[in-house]
Amino acid sequence: MQQKINRKKRAYGFTLIEMIVAIVVSSILAIGLINFIDNALTGYDSAASRNKLAQSARIAIDRLSVELHNSLPNSLRVTTATASGDQCLEFVSVRAATTYINPPFDTAGSAFDVIQFAPNLESVTGGYVAIYPTRVNEIYDAEHATTSGFPVIGAVEAVANISDTAPASTQLSRITLVSSHRFSEPSPSSRLFFIDQPVSYCVKQGRLIRYTGYGFHDVQTATEAAAGVCVVSVGDRCLPSSTGDGSKMLIAEGLSNAGVTAFSLVPQTLARNALVSIEFNLSAQQETVRMNHQVLTRSVP
Repeated sequence: MQQKINRKKRAYGFTLIEMIVAIVVSSILAIGLINFIDNALTGYDSAASRNKLAQSARIAIDRLSVELHNSLPNSLRVTTATASGDQCLEFVSVRAATTYINPPFDTAGSAFDVIQFAPNLESVTGGYVAIYPTRVNEIYDAEHATTSGFPVIGAVEAVANISDTAPASTQLSRITLVSSHRFSEPSPSSRLFFIDQPVSYCVKQGRLIRYTGYGFHDVQTATEAAAGVCVVSVGDRCLPSSTGDGSKMLIAEGLSNAGVTAFSLVPQTLARNALVSIEFNLSAQQETVRMNHQVLTRSVP
């Protein structure tokens, strides 16, 4: 009787084969679960990396789009993209616009009246004004200074240097120019633009950089100054390499634009505004995001 009971108790145990099978099955399930978790984490990291790249590109494109919408008509120009994707887009920013009254067209003059700016820009010193800029060369055609400093605007151009602005009456403002100037052509709508110096957005060695404060140059450049400050002399054209004064600003990094044209320009016609196509290819952590955007710019001078 005791022997039968012992045999019955032994029947409740596991055989070696059963234990091995259980271990193998458990291992397979564990490996599958680990792979599932790993794939989920990898997918999350990839999505986070792509989102970060896309967000960086969107921020850069949004900022560039806002500035392009506010650019001076006919001031857009681009350099030829290199094999590595380096390229520059240049334009002139508009601060305000108004209607002019009596600017000098036939003979040179140094002061004239305009309808008050909105927003009000009275008592502003420095800057530039432009009247009827119909050609790119007419905007950037500057005479280079013989000493350090920015190129100076010629005596007969669409653009002139401002010395200051001041109230002329309750509805008019008086603009005084740095030197005697004659604007090349009157605007059919008597429009005048208050503008800043040119701005360049350049793709350089995997970075998108914004440059300003380097003056007007008749030939567009994509080259930074060798020294810390852009010093302009006869025939010298350069972009500032100093970040201390804000004239050089990093907008985005991680660009891999080799073989990609970052900026494409379709000039305006009588029936269409100018069109700027922007294409950025960003890479990080083996993830790549390509962003395309098009901006219609103001073309009526």
